[in-house]
Amino acid sequence: MINVEEFKHSPERRKEVVQGLTEKQAKMANHWMDLFDQAFNVGDFVKMDEFFHPDMTYSNPNRLDLGPYVQWKTSPVALYKTFPPSVYRVLEVYGKGEDKICVFCNHQGEQTGGPYMGVPPQGQKINVHWFSVLTFKDDKIIHIYSISDVLTMLIDIGVIPKDKQPVDPYK
Repeated sequence: MINVEEFKHSPERRKEVVQGLTEKQAKMANHWMDLFDQAFNVGDFVKMDEFFHPDMTYSNPNRLDLGPYVQWKTSPVALYKTFPPSVYRVLEVYGKGEDKICVFCNHQGEQTGGPYMGVPPQGQKINVHWFSVLTFKDDKIIHIYSISDVLTMLIDIGVIPKDKQPVDPYK
């Protein structure tokens, strides 16, 4: 069972995450952690809108169907419904300049809410790690570029058989 408490960004955890960042970068990192604590992890997808610039766009080579905010927003909503409890946390943050941070995050859940890629829910656990580069404008997120461990997620759900994962692709 997922310990949802482990996914809350306590003041101590936040201080650890933002250590070494500039004041502006720390503000952006806290904005991202607030998004998880106030919206994603509690299913408040109206509140979620407050964190994003109206012109927000999303890029991910695994999800070419998601571009503008209105399309991208459907993904965290569907994940919340399909993998409850669907919880997110920030593991590390790196900064670049005064408008960009890179976040290393973790998402966990259990497939009990519905099918995923045709696979019925049977309590399959997901434990996905990903990197996102977040760009800010007017103190809101305007662009997200993400790379996630989709292969492990698809194996864990049962979309791809475990024996199909490459061990040494050069053999």
